[in-house]
Amino acid sequence: MKHLFNTFFALLFCSAILAQTTPGQLLASAWADPAVQLQRAQQAYLEDTDFGMPLLRKMEIRTATRDLDPKQQSYSLRFGTNGFGMMRTQSAIYGSMKELTEAERQMLVQEALLDRYELLLDLHFTKKTIRLLEQQRQVLLDKKAVFGQQLALGLEEGLDDFFRTEDDLMQLERKLFEKKSDEARCRLRTKIFTGNEDTLSVGQFVTTDEILLFIGLATSTGTATTLPTIRRRAAQAELALQEEKMSIMEGRNLLNFLQIRYTGRTNDPFEDRIAIGAGFDLPWPNSSKLKQQELHLRTLNAQARAEAERQAVEQSILLKSNQWEQLMERFDFLEKQAETFRQAYDPQRLLASGLENPETLLRVQESLVRLDLEMATLEKDIYVSYLSLLNETGLLTAEPARNYLSAGLELISR
Repeated sequence: MKHLFNTFFALLFCSAILAQTTPGQLLASAWADPAVQLQRAQQAYLEDTDFGMPLLRKMEIRTATRDLDPKQQSYSLRFGTNGFGMMRTQSAIYGSMKELTEAERQMLVQEALLDRYELLLDLHFTKKTIRLLEQQRQVLLDKKAVFGQQLALGLEEGLDDFFRTEDDLMQLERKLFEKKSDEARCRLRTKIFTGNEDTLSVGQFVTTDEILLFIGLATSTGTATTLPTIRRRAAQAELALQEEKMSIMEGRNLLNFLQIRYTGRTNDPFEDRIAIGAGFDLPWPNSSKLKQQELHLRTLNAQARAEAERQAVEQSILLKSNQWEQLMERFDFLEKQAETFRQAYDPQRLLASGLENPETLLRVQESLVRLDLEMATLEKDIYVSYLSLLNETGLLTAEPARNYLSAGLELISR
């Protein structure tokens, strides 16, 4: 019976592990985000629909009666045509539309990915902060017990320390409550993103030393072809340019129509009963001048926005790279400071050296926990800055898709 119970609980434990959502599964759900799927539907429509310009623009049938005699009825079949230049330009417009739609889809994927990366960071550092706060809470409880014993012995000089510790405990309990609320919010966001209630496993994060290699890769990656915002601006500029060219091609399309005319029985035996004709538009420079000027101005604006976007991204990469370096310098300084303090005032070493004052030992433990909390906050800022830099360079959404928080840069299977 005991063996049966052990087997039962082992199976429960294994099922709980299997019910976890992995970081790769969470990140892969970005491509299934509703906004991304709606954009995919637009792309599918573009791919499945013929946006080419036909040679024949329209077809008309005209008729007329001569001398009100139905026997002298005439019929005309007229074809409106598009020029070959207009057809080529329409193909370029279609290509720009597809490029613009793809860039907008990538922007939506980028936004969805960042939300999920943010969730991984929030969950990881929320759990870490809760563990450290619980350690700090235990230290404060021990301090409160020591000061309470002093008060019980009539030592009123510990009264201020007792109530200061009590106040610290109340503030800490509020922080713990907020962090546990944040943890519950992370579970809700996981359910929204993945559609299930499985617990989320954050996995093994890449170390700050390994991040340095990825930062070098990110800053050396060209942004002109990878960043969705730059691709979108470039596609908008190209689309405006092609629409301007279309207006010019329309002005150069001098052939207005081709016509075949059939005339019924006539009194004149020499009159042709079948005739072929054509209509031409005479070039007139002022006919579409205003429209072309407006389209050219729109092209210039689109090109200026594309160039401004490119320059802004380059500046942002420099700023974010500098921000990450400063955060790393602060983290290294704080880490060395904490290590020096821990080596000099390790509670176990102090206790072994003969220091038996519990109040002093507890103050040292509290200082160490506070240093760990400060380092955890700074460490999260480093990861946030790291992902922001990868996103700014376009590496975060580059193919093949990878989990840039994992130590091995694991591929994201979709």
